[in-house]
Order: sequence, then C-alpha cells, then structure tokens
Amino acid sequence: MKYKTWTLIKWDGNPALMHKCWRKSFGRGHVSVGVGDFMHIIYSYGPHSKDSLSSSRWRPNGNHLTEQEAMNRVDAAGGNWRKEKY
Repeated sequence: MKYKTWTLIKWDGNPALMHKCWRKSFGRGHVSVGVGDFMHIIYSYGPHSKDSLSSSRWRPNGNHLTEQEAMNRVDAAGGNWRKEKY
C-alpha cells in the first residue's frame, strides 16, 4: 500500500506490541514515525537495502523530537536518512 501523505496506522513491524505510527511512502519504500512513547523512526526500503535504517526521536539531552518534527525532517530529506540535517 502506498501512503501519499502521513497516515496514522497500526505499526506492522511487530503487531503484538500494538504500537501506532505515522507512515508515508517514498519511492519504492516508506518511512514510519512512532507515536507517543514508541519513539522509533523506521526507514523501510526492502530487504538488504542500504537505504533501510531504524532510528529514534529520542535525544540524550531530553529534547526529544516530536512526531511532527520527525515527519518534517523526513519530508525535508525526501525520505532519505542520509540527507537529513541535524
């Protein structure tokens, strides 16, 4: 399924955990931004892809990225974690 805009869904990475995420499609893959205490950012571009990566909204200084801030960063980088500016 393709998501043209950020869409709130049940995270399918491990359904037993019952997490939710925001998901948006980019090219041949998608990015998921965890909701609430689920602070992961998952770049999914297929098995063995150098573009796939799991990251986090958590920051050691306590200024964690909000869901919206994470989605804005992903959008600004076109869904490519290598192009994100910190």
